[in-house]
Amino acid sequence: MSWTMSMAILQWSNRSSHFLYIRSSMSFKCHALGGYALSLLKNRLLYTRRELRMSRSGAERLNMVQLAIFSSPVLVFQALELPWRVFLPVFFSETLGLQLAAVAALMMWIRLFDMVVDPVVGWASDRFATPIGLRRPWMVASVPLILLGTWQTFFAAPGIGLWTLALWCLAMHLGYTLLLVPHGGWGLEVSGDYHERTRIMGAKVWFAAAGMPFVLLLPTILEYFGRDGRAGQVAAMGWMLILITPLSVALVLRYIPEPPVDRDAARRTAHPLRQFRTMLRDRTLLTILMLYALLGLADAASAGTFIFFVEQGLALGRGASGLMLIQALVALVSIPVWAAVSRRFGKRRALAGVFAWHAALSPVALLLPAGEMVPLVLFLIVRNFSWGADYMLLRALVADVSGRDAEVSGERKSGSYYAMFNVTLKLAAALGVGAALSVLAWKGFVPGSPATGAVVTAIRWVYALPPCLAGLLGLVILMRATPETAVPAATPVAPREAIS
Repeated sequence: MSWTMSMAILQWSNRSSHFLYIRSSMSFKCHALGGYALSLLKNRLLYTRRELRMSRSGAERLNMVQLAIFSSPVLVFQALELPWRVFLPVFFSETLGLQLAAVAALMMWIRLFDMVVDPVVGWASDRFATPIGLRRPWMVASVPLILLGTWQTFFAAPGIGLWTLALWCLAMHLGYTLLLVPHGGWGLEVSGDYHERTRIMGAKVWFAAAGMPFVLLLPTILEYFGRDGRAGQVAAMGWMLILITPLSVALVLRYIPEPPVDRDAARRTAHPLRQFRTMLRDRTLLTILMLYALLGLADAASAGTFIFFVEQGLALGRGASGLMLIQALVALVSIPVWAAVSRRFGKRRALAGVFAWHAALSPVALLLPAGEMVPLVLFLIVRNFSWGADYMLLRALVADVSGRDAEVSGERKSGSYYAMFNVTLKLAAALGVGAALSVLAWKGFVPGSPATGAVVTAIRWVYALPPCLAGLLGLVILMRATPETAVPAATPVAPREAIS
């Protein structure tokens, strides 16, 4: 008995030793593989950083790793802008109990605040050269403001005062501006090549489209399986924003070097009012500003009423979060297509095609049958094939104008250029969402309650009409614009492109 037990113990000990040997060997191999993978990633990032230092002139194409790192803050913009346009108006009115007219006023006044701050931040990011660059200090300062404002806004409880909520919204948007404008100005000067600018802007818009599923995944799951309703959806997006903001900013600051700073040229940067007055004398700039304003009005009106359109206008109850994923998934395919169209036919013709798409397909929303999901899904797939292409092309044109100005004046004004167009977009967005929600409130619409008769008709028209009108007016502007004003070139381009 004793001998048998001793043999059993010995065999178990041998097997245990063999198992521990295998486990330690596997652990060593896993650690080795993990260390090798991390080493490869680190070397690739360091190689990317050296590549960027070598290609500051913009003569070379940025590789996919460079584009991904530089475009990563776009996820932050999407994680803030998407809830602000779509979810927060409903959250403020339904969950927090604020009147719809008060919500419309709040959204509009926050955008007007941005309109004042954006040019100042853009000018400052051009004017003040620091040991760590022109753009970096502002991006660093943005992080705590975004985090604090998000915590107080996305997690607000019923009973919060309108003025308290407005204060935290202001803090969040100030941080948003400190990140958005310097990063946007930086993007305008990454490359000096005509087509590479379209590629860079296309990458940023593509990241915005890819960010939509990233932002909407949890809200979509919570819409069907969560218990906290709209508050749970907004809180999930708040946590996402809190997590990705410091990470994306850290990646850009660590691995993307700024172009060399000319301190003397920075000190020569004019006073912001005089600088913007000079910029507005450019006919090309005015043309692009008008197109930007049309898009801002239309997009804000449609996005701000999308949930109402799905839930009350089409009587589908829920599912708006999932339906918004369609827009993003379609854009992942369509943006490279429109970039290829731009390269083949020119930015002006490609942009005209986008505006024609808006004008032709948006009115179909008025004909969709209530209570049926399949026609709505098909409509969103076809209509959103142009989503993001308009902003990609317009931002590439802004980069062309900024590059042309830099060649002539020797000064870097990309922050101011980006701020000017951002102000135009935000002002148009404020007017768009404010007007749309005000019309619905005037028609007697109460969020969260069933809509019938004239209210349903108003919801449909407010959602469908702005993009249609913007498309038609955009076509008129593009047809009246000369080739020189429609397609500026900071570098020599092929004759086909110059006359397109």
